[in-house]
Amino acid sequence: MQKNILIIGCNSLIGKEVIKLSNLKGDNVFATSRSSIDIPVNQFIQLDPNDDLSSLDALPESIDALLYCPGSISLKSIQRMDISDIKEDLRINFEGAFHVIKKVLPNLKKDNGASVVFISSVAANTGMTFHSSISSSKSALEGFARSLSAELAPRVAVNCVAPSLTDTPMASHLIDNDTKVKSTQDRHPLNAIGDPARIAGVIYNLFSAKDNWITGQTINVDGGLSTLR
Repeated sequence: MQKNILIIGCNSLIGKEVIKLSNLKGDNVFATSRSSIDIPVNQFIQLDPNDDLSSLDALPESIDALLYCPGSISLKSIQRMDISDIKEDLRINFEGAFHVIKKVLPNLKKDNGASVVFISSVAANTGMTFHSSISSSKSALEGFARSLSAELAPRVAVNCVAPSLTDTPMASHLIDNDTKVKSTQDRHPLNAIGDPARIAGVIYNLFSAKDNWITGQTINVDGGLSTLR
């Protein structure tokens, strides 16, 4: 069935892969980003999730699925970190999600079976050196998602997808030579770096989460890093 899908932060590589998949399925895609995009969608809205969201008033009355993609990778030791780093990661990863949900919740509730997917991180629940800021903000996002799933059930399903390091421009500085690539692969039981297209497939399946009896969950797509040793 054709869906109305809203993607926030569509310029991320994972967001673009979800758009491609949604287009192949014949869905109506409404996408937002702070900068212009180079991929076809039904409607593009330029915005920052933490700024004025009145442009979202132009969305269809009913939204079947919402994906929140914005993220950050700020890796610092506690000695080098400042409270401004924590606040910025929270602003991007959590506060923006809160504002968007508040704005489009009436649209989601119009569809008895809507789905919300937030992109979290393996760092939220796995102790990793220099990840305290991103871990804090993504943990806040996951807690928000679990509480929201209880509040909105049974009408709206809410879940998170938590990837490990994925081959995207945002993470390119972490895998920009053969030594870094091999080291990253070796840390994962499946001996690979995350593929945006595979993660997009998991996300798209969660757009039908209520039909699949899934809500309040964090789905780890991390090559086994979070659970296997």
